[in-house]
Amino acid sequence: MKNEQDAAAQYTRWAEQQLTDYRNRCPGSIFSRGLSLTVQEGYRLQNAVSKLRIQEGDSVVGYKVGCTSPTIRTQLGIQHSVTGRLYKSEHHHSGAHLKRQAYSNLAIEGELAVILSKTPEPSDFVEQGIPACLSTIIPVIELHNHVMHATPPSAGELIANNAIHAGFVAGDATQSSAWKGKSELSIMIDDDCIATCKESQLIETIRTSLQWLQTSLAKTGERLQKGQIILTGSIPALIPIQQACSVEVNAPPFGKVKAFFQK
Repeated sequence: MKNEQDAAAQYTRWAEQQLTDYRNRCPGSIFSRGLSLTVQEGYRLQNAVSKLRIQEGDSVVGYKVGCTSPTIRTQLGIQHSVTGRLYKSEHHHSGAHLKRQAYSNLAIEGELAVILSKTPEPSDFVEQGIPACLSTIIPVIELHNHVMHATPPSAGELIANNAIHAGFVAGDATQSSAWKGKSELSIMIDDDCIATCKESQLIETIRTSLQWLQTSLAKTGERLQKGQIILTGSIPALIPIQQACSVEVNAPPFGKVKAFFQK
């Protein structure tokens, strides 16, 4: 591009198309026409879309961290962590009834989210276990538009599509002090257990994801803030939702969350 002004105008056009496509349930059409972006360019486009959404009255309530586990990295073909924004308009509560048609190739992840009690500091990550910068922990069902156009998969496309995030269903918040060294997580679909993971993976994912996110945002001058919600990443695979069903994530001692998906 000739200069930064031209580049800014191009990103604005792409962002407008991205937002239109997202709302029309055909995300990322610009990538189906051969557009290729670097990781840095992907974040620039994600930022541009976020500005449009905020201008229209939505608000950012936190961040997600994705591609944190070997299982998800293999599934998506991306070998490093990514982040996306969480929007107030896409925050659902346990028991929500959602329509599959409202998404594009709907898939879910079961994971833990946290609410920050303060801006994290390096000292919060020195010791193993739950970082002191957390107030509460929440089981969540993360919603995704599982659509990627590039072959092989492109991290730039994934990031520009807000890390394919399309919302989340949150359970009740539990004080982080409830953890006494034991925890687990299971994902149930219509009462059938689809996946499980144990405490060492869960707690380590919270710590490493939050530390990575803090470092990643600092590179662009952003800081995590008290009260923000952070989705810390799934350990089990991304699970397609191909028919009407119920999904429950049970994560003692942090409670559970349930959603109902209609045709």
